[in-house]
Amino acid sequence: MLGQRIMVGFPGMVASPTLLERIRHGDLGAVILFGANISSAARARALTASLQRAASAGGNPPLLIAVDQEGGEVRRFADAPPQLSPSQMVASHRPRVAYQQGLATGRFLHGVGVNLDLAPVVDVPSSADAFIAEQGRAFAARASTVATYAGPFAAGVQAAGVAATAKHFPGLGTATVSTDDQLDVLHPTPAQLDQALVPYRELIAQGIDCVLVTTAAVPAYDPSGRPAALSARIITGLLRDRLGFKGVTITDSLAGPTGYGEIRAGALAARAGTDILLFTDDAPGELTALLAEARSGALSAASIAAAYARIVALKDALAGHGGS
Repeated sequence: MLGQRIMVGFPGMVASPTLLERIRHGDLGAVILFGANISSAARARALTASLQRAASAGGNPPLLIAVDQEGGEVRRFADAPPQLSPSQMVASHRPRVAYQQGLATGRFLHGVGVNLDLAPVVDVPSSADAFIAEQGRAFAARASTVATYAGPFAAGVQAAGVAATAKHFPGLGTATVSTDDQLDVLHPTPAQLDQALVPYRELIAQGIDCVLVTTAAVPAYDPSGRPAALSARIITGLLRDRLGFKGVTITDSLAGPTGYGEIRAGALAARAGTDILLFTDDAPGELTALLAEARSGALSAASIAAAYARIVALKDALAGHGGS
């Protein structure tokens, strides 16, 4: 049950025997692919098939196999859909175009055995200095416009049998530096806080499968300054209780600076209620740390069961669509 909560990255375009054995043993429930794992669609298809065979051989649920296929600057399959960046979808003035881009993206990913797209980005940049705007990853600077186009994109991805992910909750629109590079402590105005939640409200109402939570801290929501992905006030209090999200939550990369170290950050994220813990460099000891948390009672049996149920329900839905 705890292994299902662990997502890892790995080197190379072929899975190592060690990785395959960990998957067979049930120590891992998900993997993430980066550009270094991908040389062609055919080789990616062979890689994902080998990973799923290992999961099946161990009697485990299918793996979640994730990529960041946003469009624009961030897409791991460089020549694959979406062919338009988020801002270009908005420039079309047709939300239907965003849906078509999402559908094409989902169909491509489904065809190569990827069943989880860590997209769309629904951050609302507060200025041109926001890193998410500088990187060209934002749909627009107006929350209502972001929702109008991100929602159809996500719906298109999901219509193809691939899970979509709204990110980076509760919003990175005021961050000027990537959370991969520093521990951001964000101080949005009350108006910016409200606007950042608008796309999440819309996409949750429309049935978004997953929400990825940032490792930036937002003291307005959690005065302790703990990163959002490690904060029960943000995961449980805001996202689940206030916004009513029932799906799967995923941390942003725990290899980035959180102030706790990768393994400790994963344990704290699990305590806070985040379902899937993203270790992009496959740091050793992820499962051992979670087992220790469970044995000490820091992770309750009820919380473990609830996270497991959400993850397996998503996997069952994807398998039912032919998405595994």
